[in-house]
Amino acid sequence: MARSESSPPTPPPAATPWSTASSTCPSRGRQPGTLPSGPYPRRAHLATKGDLARDMILRVLASPLPIAWVTADSAYGQDSHLRRFLEDAELSHDVAVPRSQQVHGPRIGHLITQARPEA
Repeated sequence: MARSESSPPTPPPAATPWSTASSTCPSRGRQPGTLPSGPYPRRAHLATKGDLARDMILRVLASPLPIAWVTADSAYGQDSHLRRFLEDAELSHDVAVPRSQQVHGPRIGHLITQARPEA
């Protein structure tokens, strides 16, 4: 349904919170992890953000599109498997990592001494 430029967006319906004491959703009477009937597959494939990003990057690499850099925020950067994938694929990347996470690798001083003179 199209909305006119002057009409405000319709707010979403109020949600009933999950109850951790009864481990059911009171608004639906379902156990957590079960899917209601709907227009989607009954067996949903769940994937992490890192898995989704890796799949998307693989699709781009398999296509004729050029890829020069991969950038990502810390929601993706906290996945060490994604960072390792980018390194193994030799893709230039700029990936944020949460401050609370340690990243192990060579120190910047060592990398500078290994750089080519023209760099």
